[in-house]
Amino acid sequence: MSLPAVAVVAEDLIWASRIVEAVRQADARPVRISTGAALDELLAGGGQDGDPLAGAVVDLFARRVDAAAAIGRLAGAGLPVIAVAEHDDAAARAAARAAGAERVYSYNRFHREGGTIVRDWLQRRGNEG
Repeated sequence: MSLPAVAVVAEDLIWASRIVEAVRQADARPVRISTGAALDELLAGGGQDGDPLAGAVVDLFARRVDAAAAIGRLAGAGLPVIAVAEHDDAAARAAARAAGAERVYSYNRFHREGGTIVRDWLQRRGNEG
């Protein structure tokens, strides 16, 4: 049985690495996305090694990808999405929720508990399906 694939939409190298590691700790396979073109390819069915995505984690601090638009596109494609952001960026957090993110975690909390957060989220999603 293959590992569930989780899109990691992040361009900052440090945060992308942290999110990728959290996905791996959750016994899932990260699919790194750092540009709008890569997101387009992913949503068109490429870049996944044929495995359906179980969901996506989006870093709200992105410049080459409009994070709220990416969340909307991922959620619109039927994928569950969670996000990470600065704890005091209320506008970005609200935009992410409005676009379809199930939850927005602070960088601090995700840094401390990312593997557990992703594992629990994937398990909850699996139990809903």
